[in-house]
Amino acid sequence: MSGEGGAGLLSSLWSFGRNGFSFLRRFCVLEERRCACCREPFFPEGKAVSRIFCPDCQPCFPRREAGFCPYCGEPFAVAAAPVVPCGECLQKLPPWNDFLFYGIYEGELRELILRGKFGGGLDALHALGLLLAEICTDHYSAALPPQVIVPLPLHPVRLRKRGLDQCLEMARPVSESLGIPVRTDLLRRVSASVPQSTLDRENRRKLRQPFAASPEAAALRILLLDDVCTTGATLARAAECLLAAGAASVDVLVAARASRHSVPSGSEAAPHALP
Repeated sequence: MSGEGGAGLLSSLWSFGRNGFSFLRRFCVLEERRCACCREPFFPEGKAVSRIFCPDCQPCFPRREAGFCPYCGEPFAVAAAPVVPCGECLQKLPPWNDFLFYGIYEGELRELILRGKFGGGLDALHALGLLLAEICTDHYSAALPPQVIVPLPLHPVRLRKRGLDQCLEMARPVSESLGIPVRTDLLRRVSASVPQSTLDRENRRKLRQPFAASPEAAALRILLLDDVCTTGATLARAAECLLAAGAASVDVLVAARASRHSVPSGSEAAPHALP
């Protein structure tokens, strides 16, 4: 090879190597993400929990796959217990069809929800939405899917105070995953109820109907989305309202289910601990 040809080849290899390095660098930067829990950078892979949380934080977000009531999600004291109806659902079933949730309202999942709900953490709400999207993808691969997503609405006064609608933000990834629209016009909250963290289970059930549904809900299969289910009283009121307006069916999807058996953390006594 002549000196001139060799120089040209070396120049080409150098150019390719430099461009290739630049490409790989840009690729890695695009793929690198920050953990939704600890905010440390990591490279995502696999299922939703592995794409949202770093390897150190992933064990802090276990999905509850056993030890709960299939109708209302009420967790049992033993996490490995079979999925069987609870005593209340044996007496009377809730108004919805399917109840889907990710995990128990405790630990890091609880903290992530509170950060998104009261700290304005849109990244936290997006992460929760991705977890819910994977649940829906798994569930509706073998079940009749909903036609619309209805986020449980906030009263306008509370929405102005909070500055964001956490359920609406969580619904966006679910909408994208299922390919169905989010409808905020089908259900509205018409009364600002007393914060439920101040009420026991029985008094929550005695609250008057705080919702009003649009006639456009008629004949629709609806996925009702909330962040946390405590007793299920508010979700039941919302589902009843949509069904009374003619909805074909209502499924419920929540990020976390509160448990009577959870050990409260040090900040559990905060006024907004259980929405």
